[in-house]
Amino acid sequence: MIRRVLSHSAAFLLLVAGIVSACTVVVEQPRPAPAPVACTLQHDPVCGQRGDRQRTFTNACLARAEGFRVIAQGQCRPIHQCTREIARVCASRAGRLRTFTNSCLARVEGYVIVHSGPCR
Repeated sequence: MIRRVLSHSAAFLLLVAGIVSACTVVVEQPRPAPAPVACTLQHDPVCGQRGDRQRTFTNACLARAEGFRVIAQGQCRPIHQCTREIARVCASRAGRLRTFTNSCLARVEGYVIVHSGPCR
């Protein structure tokens, strides 16, 4: 009986040792700094975005050198702060009607207010 318990214990310990030895520890190394980039002084403004931050750069090279993605030619448009007021409006852009929660949100997206209330 004792021999059987020892045999099962030894088998269990071998199984645990096998599982533990198969585990791999991954240590993430910090990203290396990007290589320096030489950009021209050409004036060709672009709007760059990194995360939720937008910034205007003199040119696309400078935007990319600072880790931004170019999202538009020219300066960044100001980000409008609209209230959460619920005053639905129907608005139009390029012949397409869309209902917005309020007129500020419609204007920010380039729509023109057609009438108060939802589109029908």
